[in-house]
Amino acid sequence: MTALWNTEAHAVEIAPPRNLPSFAAFAVSHPSEPVPAVDPAEANLITASMVPARRDALARGRAAAHAALRAIDLDSGPILSGPNREPLWPDGVTGAITHTAGFGAALVAPTAATDGVGVDLEERRLTPELWDHLPRPEEREWLDDLATAEREAAILALFSAKESVFKAFFPRVGTFFGFEQASLSPTPSGFVGHLLD
Repeated sequence: MTALWNTEAHAVEIAPPRNLPSFAAFAVSHPSEPVPAVDPAEANLITASMVPARRDALARGRAAAHAALRAIDLDSGPILSGPNREPLWPDGVTGAITHTAGFGAALVAPTAATDGVGVDLEERRLTPELWDHLPRPEEREWLDDLATAEREAAILALFSAKESVFKAFFPRVGTFFGFEQASLSPTPSGFVGHLLD
């Protein structure tokens, strides 16, 4: 899922990457491709204590980020990490990186066009913990209206959408927040959401 923050509407639009506006770019590093080399400054982010899968994921995420930045002509050097492991984007750029199951993906956009973006890939099954802690009461209402198989897919999409929302907002607010602080409603193309106080 991808998230684009609209400050004027005080809302986040969440949708699969195929629904992106023209000012944003999405890129993927596929596990069937060789693990990409990283910028020497980014190599310092990869430590010997990391398991190989984590090192590969970091390299794939950074490679996807650079590909997305090149797509909007804003690739200008290494993407380092901040104190909370968040990517530090070039001036004038907002972005998010995700990785799972050997894939790395990134979504970027100019800050002149949007205040934040988020992206998330998930490879997991519905667990009781997700059902117990993820949906807010108003989200449970529309989830309860779905058939069991649809509900399992929807709760996973909801989880991914909320992860995308957090990635879109974190650079602006600088604090972590829980699932209960984002309220999402389904739309024909994905979700629309709001952060709650």
